[in-house]
Amino acid sequence: MGARMLKVAFLWHMHQPYYRDPATGNMFLPWVRLHSLKDYYDLPARVGEFERLKMTFNLVPSLVEQIDLYCRQETSDRHLDLTRIPTSQLSRRDKAEIFKIFFSANPDTMIEPYHCYARLYKKLKDCNMNSEMAARTSSSAEIRDLVVWANLVWIDPIFRRQSPFKELFEKGEKFTEEDKNCLVEAQLKIMAKIIPTYKSLMEAGKIEVSFSPYFHPILPLLCDTDAARETLPGISLPKNRFCFPEDADKQVALAIEMYREKFGRDLTGMWPSEGSISEQMAAILARHGIQWMASDEQVLYGSLAKSGLSHEKTSPHAIYQHPTENGPINIFFRDHALSDRIGFVYSAWDEEKAADDFVNHLHQLRQALGGDSDNAIVPVILDGENCWEYYRNDGDLFLNLLFEKLDRDEQIETVTMEEACRTLQPRGLTNIKAGSWINHNFRIWIGHAEDNTAWDLLWEARRALTQFKRDNPDFDPGRIALAEKSLMVAEGSDWNWWYGDEHRGQQNDAFDRIYRAHVSSVYTALGLKIPKALMAPISSGFPESYLTEPEGTVTPIVDGKLTHYYEWLGAGRFDCLKAGGAMHRAGRIMSAIFYVSDDDYIYLRIDFSERSFLVDNGDKRLKVEVLNPGRGEMVFGADGIESLPGWAGDKDRILYGVGDIAEIGIKKKIFFPDGRGEIFFRIAVTDGEEDIEVWPQGDPIRFPFSGQGEEIVWDL
Repeated sequence: MGARMLKVAFLWHMHQPYYRDPATGNMFLPWVRLHSLKDYYDLPARVGEFERLKMTFNLVPSLVEQIDLYCRQETSDRHLDLTRIPTSQLSRRDKAEIFKIFFSANPDTMIEPYHCYARLYKKLKDCNMNSEMAARTSSSAEIRDLVVWANLVWIDPIFRRQSPFKELFEKGEKFTEEDKNCLVEAQLKIMAKIIPTYKSLMEAGKIEVSFSPYFHPILPLLCDTDAARETLPGISLPKNRFCFPEDADKQVALAIEMYREKFGRDLTGMWPSEGSISEQMAAILARHGIQWMASDEQVLYGSLAKSGLSHEKTSPHAIYQHPTENGPINIFFRDHALSDRIGFVYSAWDEEKAADDFVNHLHQLRQALGGDSDNAIVPVILDGENCWEYYRNDGDLFLNLLFEKLDRDEQIETVTMEEACRTLQPRGLTNIKAGSWINHNFRIWIGHAEDNTAWDLLWEARRALTQFKRDNPDFDPGRIALAEKSLMVAEGSDWNWWYGDEHRGQQNDAFDRIYRAHVSSVYTALGLKIPKALMAPISSGFPESYLTEPEGTVTPIVDGKLTHYYEWLGAGRFDCLKAGGAMHRAGRIMSAIFYVSDDDYIYLRIDFSERSFLVDNGDKRLKVEVLNPGRGEMVFGADGIESLPGWAGDKDRILYGVGDIAEIGIKKKIFFPDGRGEIFFRIAVTDGEEDIEVWPQGDPIRFPFSGQGEEIVWDL
């Protein structure tokens, strides 16, 4: 092996919310089971096939608990129940429900490649997505085929060469009830392999297994919701300050307890939920003997500033050590760009090109670090499950190529987090600035009226539980334990993820119902009356404000489509529908304008009320009107950039993609030589010389942006 090998520490985070209905014991949604078939086994198993590879896998204890429940056949879900019912016994309502929920997969990679599944999906689309109509016009054989395919596409490629999956893929259609039953039985066998595989690979020294707090709460906010003000001083918080560090302590303690039970050793490392850290929670982890935790490099930059250090002279590619009242704790800060390339970028690339690009970035980083690479570590930390459905064949080829290149490369050494802590010298970090991996703040989970309502309902349930225990010391311990568990489930991060403006879609109502069910269960377990506020939805379904400002840097792929779920997360947004008023919504062309920047580019995204509006209306144009600095226009059509008066020589510094949406990237230096300033702009749709719609109609959008390595602090 060559000298000065660059150490790289991968951490793959495996997580699903706690879906178990406290009333029935079954799962509200099927995602634990389906992702278990596709995502939780294959990544560690692949690592075990390579001689030099070592990686860390982070599991959420509540996910492990749910996998165990399926393996013991102590739970089910509606998707599985419908799968098990013989097709001849399905009611009309059952069949309609199958057409409604059995296409819950990425169409491009998990439906369209399979002829039979794609044909049935086309039938639903031909029925204008009317599941009842599609069911009425389908034979029993077609419905059975749909049920089998909706389960089969979730089987990881690593199993598809084995029976019975190989035979089912080859058969393709006209499945029998025996085929279906065999598929269900084989699913449970896959799930039973998961945790034993992690344990055996850890015992062999190939992987490290870390845990998150038990029900995946945002620990800094459990300790004190006022932690949100550290990054966003003007944020609106709930009426009642949630300040229960003892709850955070319990979530950590329960995780440690399960870890000992499953793996027969003490837990040494933790990926805090959403990479959320603060000084208060760091002290809790240190008190429990946790040796390392991790967050995002943007949190590091804030922490360096709080510690009086300049991030320009300090690398994120190192282990940092923070002193707490309970002893020191090591901290890894994920390489934001490298981690996101796997999570969000490479799915659209040729697999060989993507694997080469990642390794080349590591080589460039090694060279840039020079002699410092001896004590450097590159933390690559990302979701280990959700991105793969956007890759062809579940990322099978990409992962094989990437792992093979890393295994052979004599300039790169993959290590576990625990191994890095043993072999590298940490740097001191006096202070931690509270934040998460998303925009280095907590706005996703607190601050919006819906988020704050959810926190207040949680606070009231906790107060009711505390008071009840004080007043009823001899009450049934089992019922008390059930109430406490329901409260801890409701403390998880997943419910507030879907409240507020950040995430709007089909999931909002479902997660709203699940959250309120868990909070309600606190009262039910104690025999108390459920408050009326828990009977009504928290989620309104509509954005609160028509203008929100960017919260961080984002580098989207300019290709005219929403490439992945997080692509524009943290961008500013102007809601054209809400700004125009309810009376005019039906006639709007543009539905939303997004804007954000990274170190080099300003990015604009325009969503239309009619998907692919520019592509389908070739006579229409999109115009970006810049009012500061100076005045000018940029005109775009269905076929590309059409007119750049004032910037004609800069065409190669403007990116453009049009498809379902329009995406534009403009080099900052077009406007300001140092890449720092403020632009005022509007967006218009034109027909010939006439502007047929312009947003905003009043004052333009004002977008200040920083130079490279600087951060804009918005006046909130």
